[in-house]
Amino acid sequence: MIRPRHLFRLLSVATGVLLAVGVLAGLTLSLGVHGENTHRALLGERAPALRGSTLDGSSYVLRPTGHLTLVNIWAAWCAPCRDEIPLLARAAADYRSQGVRLVTVDTRDGPVAARALLSDANAQDLVAVVDPHGRLAVSWGATGVPETVVVDGQGIVRARRIGAVSREWLDSQVRRWS
Repeated sequence: MIRPRHLFRLLSVATGVLLAVGVLAGLTLSLGVHGENTHRALLGERAPALRGSTLDGSSYVLRPTGHLTLVNIWAAWCAPCRDEIPLLARAAADYRSQGVRLVTVDTRDGPVAARALLSDANAQDLVAVVDPHGRLAVSWGATGVPETVVVDGQGIVRARRIGAVSREWLDSQVRRWS
């Protein structure tokens, strides 16, 4: 038999836990991590520096060029990223004639796994900047992988998406910001 005093404590703890969960859910929704999987970090601001070595050993520096750049942050160990890479490779090839660039940031990964994924996905032509410690991803406001950021030709962040993108989302961003 549960004593009234113990029942009161149990109900108090349960109420506290439910209240904490409710507050966290409310904060999550108010920060925009819902529905369309977008968030406002860096929107309307100059894109952070993006420079480093690529998986093929060359150097990469993101500079405003007058053309749209899509920046995708991914990792080979991420299942949605693995599903998204072939789509990104096709989109990059299709958008190239429009002057749209697509650069990826391989974060918190090993080069062997990253190269294997790109090879398996027939995506070796994707520019993949290496970010082994996640510093670039954090500077771009990433909260996880995959994330995609749209940077206009003047270097301003115009849109971002948390989670895997669809071709429809990519096409709409290219139309809107090119």
